[in-house]
Amino acid sequence: MENFDTDSTARSNVFPALPMEQLITVATFNEREPADQIAARLKQAGLDAEVYDESHEQKWKLFNLHPRAHMRVRVHSSEEERAHAILTEAKGSEPALAQAIQCPECGSSRIEFPQFSRRTLMGALPAALAATGVIAQEYYCEACHFTWPPETKPEPELDILNWPKGTRVP
Repeated sequence: MENFDTDSTARSNVFPALPMEQLITVATFNEREPADQIAARLKQAGLDAEVYDESHEQKWKLFNLHPRAHMRVRVHSSEEERAHAILTEAKGSEPALAQAIQCPECGSSRIEFPQFSRRTLMGALPAALAATGVIAQEYYCEACHFTWPPETKPEPELDILNWPKGTRVP
């Protein structure tokens, strides 16, 4: 009969415990060029930044032929606060940051488009309905869960009765 050693020190050498690194989005863009510029700026500051392109995921999983908010500048979770500090400091001097998509409610850059889950198969049903126009596609903030339309329609100028100006009643 074999003797199975259950000592944890023997197993620790086989699979060393490494802290799990998670990549956090610090800026989101519709185009690649400004995302590359921001990633380069963060790399110059000594951070390990990368640009993640989610356009294929949006096209094939979410039936979105015109991806938005698909260029994500990501850093390791341990560098998130430093990256935000660098981006806040560069806000006035870096024109690429003007193209970043941010939540109108909380200002976060952790934005998804469309608003359907990418993590489950159940997200495919509303995504298919949105592709046919039954459900509107909207931006989604992962931080505060706020959603908003990609284009805001201008409000018509109203008269004293709150009717659009120029409206005539026959």
